[in-house]
This record gives sequence, C-alpha cells and structure tokens, in this order.
Amino acid sequence: MCMKKIFSDNLENGKFVLAGDDHAHLAYALRARVGDEITVCNDGVDYYCKIRSISKKETVLEPIESKVCDAEPTVAVTLYFAAMKGDKNELVAQKCTELGVKCLRPFISSNCECRAESVKIERINKIITEAAQQCGRGMLPHIDKIRSFDEVLSELRKYDKVVFPYERATDKTLKEVLRNTSGNKCIAIIIGSEGGFTEKEADALTKIGVTPITLGKRILRAETASIAVVAAVMYEENQWKTN
Repeated sequence: MCMKKIFSDNLENGKFVLAGDDHAHLAYALRARVGDEITVCNDGVDYYCKIRSISKKETVLEPIESKVCDAEPTVAVTLYFAAMKGDKNELVAQKCTELGVKCLRPFISSNCECRAESVKIERINKIITEAAQQCGRGMLPHIDKIRSFDEVLSELRKYDKVVFPYERATDKTLKEVLRNTSGNKCIAIIIGSEGGFTEKEADALTKIGVTPITLGKRILRAETASIAVVAAVMYEENQWKTN
C-alpha cells in the first residue's frame, strides 16, 4: 500500500522515527502496517520508505531509495497578505501552498478588519503541511509572525521584483511589470485587506520603488486576489510546465 507524502526531519541512524501527530495519523487514521510504503520528504529530498515497526508511541521507517523532489518552483515567491476575518487566511495559505509559494507573510494594515491575535499561525501551519503533502511539494512554505505594514515596507527592498495590485492603478499590468526582466529569482506579492490599501500606504509603497498594477475593471475579494496573482506570477515565470 502506497501512502501520501509526509514531511519529517527526524532522521536517526538512517531511519525516520515518527512520533506525535504523524505517528498517530499513520498508525490509527490510516491503519498502516509494517511493510507498507510511504514517501518521507526531508529538506527537498523524497525518501521512499518502508515501515519497519509500529509501537504505541512511534513509527519507524527505513529509506529504500531517494531523489531530489522536482515539484518545487525555480522562482521564490513570497506572498504578503493583509490579515482577513474568519477562515480566509487559511484558504489563502492552502491554495497558495499548492501553487508553490515559498513564504506566506500576513500583516496588519490600516483597513484590516481583524486583529493580529486572531490570526492563528499554528493552525495555518497545519493547513500548509496538509496542502504540501497533498500536492507533492518538496518544501514546506514558511510562515512565522504577523507583521506590521512598516515591517513589510522594510522587507520589500530585498526582492528582485515586487508585485503590487492596487485598485486605483490604471496602466501597468502584471505582464508588463514582469516583462523584460531576466533572472527574477525572488519575487514578492503584496495584497491589501478587504478594505484595500489607504492612499498613504500606497504612496509609501511607490516611494520605495514599487509600481502599482491593475487587475482589470473588476474588484476582487482579498482572498481571491491573493490566489489569482500567485497563479498568474507562476504562469508568467514559466512554472506551469512539466520539464
């Protein structure tokens, strides 16, 4: 029986030793048995393993062969998204993990309708892990603390390109911003809240050299914009291919 991929860095004496949730999921939810096969991903390498033992507290897997996972994009995309109410943050994390983002960085801006403490990073991390396992990623996207808008501004300077959709932009498009640029290896996308960016915030972004782009005449929901723009960037950067 071949099971889905899991992520683990607990490699001991040539074997993976799973405990906690991973062990419980295999042993009890999936009813794994000794001899079953599973892929364990560690730091971008897929290890094809067989289960050697299952006890009450742990599952031990022995790698049979390994190869570098080829499912990771060749461009590093970081999504900065203004925190949203309800489960919208989780939806964005799930779908953008499937699309291949490297980092997810929620932030609080002037028009956010939720507070920083309502963003459940631990819960989002769990969803990221499940999405990465399901779609065959080689790495888990990184998410840590929620940021202020000023912190985001200071971080954006390090990227090769920043994609900034803004409802008041009228001329530049995503294609034009990414066109004629070679070696875009590190791209940031910044998406505003349900209430959008204030003029002051938009001005602050343009002052550090970020060009606002239009997404057309329709106003997208914040969660829709995050997912749509990540997908469009991956397409424009030639990531939608098999070789």
